[in-house]
Amino acid sequence: MKCVSGFLSIIIALFISSTGAEDVVVYGQVGETVTLPRSKWGSERVLVQWFFGIDTQPLISRNSHGRETIVSVQPVSPLLAGKNLNLKCDIEEIFKGTQRRWLSPQKQDLNEDKRAQIRNDGSLTVMSVTDQDHGEWTCVVTYQGREAYANTHVTVIDLSPAHPQPIYTSVSSLSLLHLPCFFSIPPPLSWSDSQEKSIQGGRWTFTPSPAAGSLTGVVQTLANLSLGPPLAWVVNQKRELDVSALQRTNLNLSLSKKGVTEGDRGEYTCAVEFQRGDTLKRSMRVEVLQVFSSPAPVAFVGQEVNLTCTLGHPLTSDLKVKWIPPRQSSLLVLGSAPDSAHLTIPEARDINGGRWRCELWRNKTKLTSVEITLKIERVPMDVWLLVTICGAAVIFVLLLILTVILNRRHRQRVTMPRRGKRRICRCKDPQPKGFYRN
Repeated sequence: MKCVSGFLSIIIALFISSTGAEDVVVYGQVGETVTLPRSKWGSERVLVQWFFGIDTQPLISRNSHGRETIVSVQPVSPLLAGKNLNLKCDIEEIFKGTQRRWLSPQKQDLNEDKRAQIRNDGSLTVMSVTDQDHGEWTCVVTYQGREAYANTHVTVIDLSPAHPQPIYTSVSSLSLLHLPCFFSIPPPLSWSDSQEKSIQGGRWTFTPSPAAGSLTGVVQTLANLSLGPPLAWVVNQKRELDVSALQRTNLNLSLSKKGVTEGDRGEYTCAVEFQRGDTLKRSMRVEVLQVFSSPAPVAFVGQEVNLTCTLGHPLTSDLKVKWIPPRQSSLLVLGSAPDSAHLTIPEARDINGGRWRCELWRNKTKLTSVEITLKIERVPMDVWLLVTICGAAVIFVLLLILTVILNRRHRQRVTMPRRGKRRICRCKDPQPKGFYRN
């Protein structure tokens, strides 16, 4: 399935008027309807006959009962997303002044599409098709002010669209993490007829984020696709993954997981391999919101409590958090801003106990939320008694150490020998220093 090639055959009908009027050239698609121009007569009872060429039998006869048509559509092979599409608008005989152009399924002129390459022979190549290229492609042939349209249907097989934003969830045993991955095969294409035989394998992989606390950057294989029949996932990791979606329909390769932890943060990739090395992939990033308290979910009255709401990394500028306190509590008396990821209760009181909810918002959209139950308790009497005894013991030890130090200093002063005083001789008639004779 490297590419799909389609040929749109155009026939040229040269109709000659038996009355000597100007000859008319009409373009039309093989198998489709061609409308032939005619003059108006005053009565529908006039018999009009069309001849193809000269000296031939009548091709079309028209009277009051109408005209005869024939219509047929030829199928085109399906194309995997990411491959190139090749189409050709083929005309057996081209008259001077004939022009050709292409329209996409969205009726966009392909001359404005940077992916499209249109050649002089009417062939078209579209690089790296997507699911947006699924539908009717039209070759428009223009001659002498008249247009003929040749259509062909192109089927593009792809996986479900990737999430433009991460998947947000929260730490909870009740949280459900859903990882979507399914084939977008438009009807009437049959999965079993056109795709099941060409699949060579598939897998779900997981790359933990740095905040997940596991081996960063190490790709883990969560499940492998068994070709069967029928197709089935073989789970490799004990992560409580639900793979039942594939058992219900072969188009659904999604995984789900009940009970989310911070270890589920990271990038998940769904990949399906086909013949000739073709692969369809979809990657999605999972962000897990977590809230925790410091020093612990249980605090004493008067103690400072810090609440932190985090994704494991700093929030981007487009993300904000909103704290919802218990009913009896209020954010107005707290020093922290209500939209800060860190919330501080300077002195915990009984009214601060209960469920605190942290909500993650992007603009006006709530992405997810997480709750924590904070318990505020009074210090029991036996704890105070223990604190008092410990405090008294510490004071006694300090006093004992101080007494020993003072006692040692006193003993050192008593046992230290005293130095004699220096005697000074005083004379009645002092004389200057020097030598004297008797």
